[in-house]
Amino acid sequence: MKFFSIATVALFDVISASIHITDEGQIFSNGARRPILNSNFRMSCLADSVYDEKKIVDFSAKAYQKLAQSVSSLKKCTLDPFPNESLYAYHIGYNKVRGMGGFDHYIIINFAGNFFAGFAYYHTGDGLASTLCNFIEGTQFYSPASY
Repeated sequence: MKFFSIATVALFDVISASIHITDEGQIFSNGARRPILNSNFRMSCLADSVYDEKKIVDFSAKAYQKLAQSVSSLKKCTLDPFPNESLYAYHIGYNKVRGMGGFDHYIIINFAGNFFAGFAYYHTGDGLASTLCNFIEGTQFYSPASY
C-alpha cells in the first residue's frame, strides 16, 4: 500500500504539469481528424479495456462539467495532430496487467467538451510514459474540413 501511495504521488506530480501526447502509433496518420461517437465507435486502451460511444459520451460530459466549474480542475495537455487546440485530460479508468503494472486511462477533450482521443499513462523503468488508445476497426472520423 505504501508503494501505491508513493507511485500515486509521483504520478500526480508528473501530471501536474502540462501533458504532451505524441502519436507514435500513427493513429492520426491520415491527418488531424476526430472520431465520430456513434454505434460504430470503439476505443481500446491497453489490455481488456474497451470503451464504446456511450461511455465516452458520458465521460466527455462529466469532463466538460468539471471544466466548466473550474478550468484548473483538469490537466492541460497537447496532442501532436492538434497543435492549435486547447486540450484537457480527464481520468476515466485504471486497469492492471499482470507483469506490466497499472495503467491509468484518460480522455482528451477541448474547451467545448468535444472528444479527441484517449491515452494510457503508465510506469516504465525510466519513469512515466503515455500511449494513445487505439480506435477499433469500424470507428469513423470527421474529415479535417468538417470541423
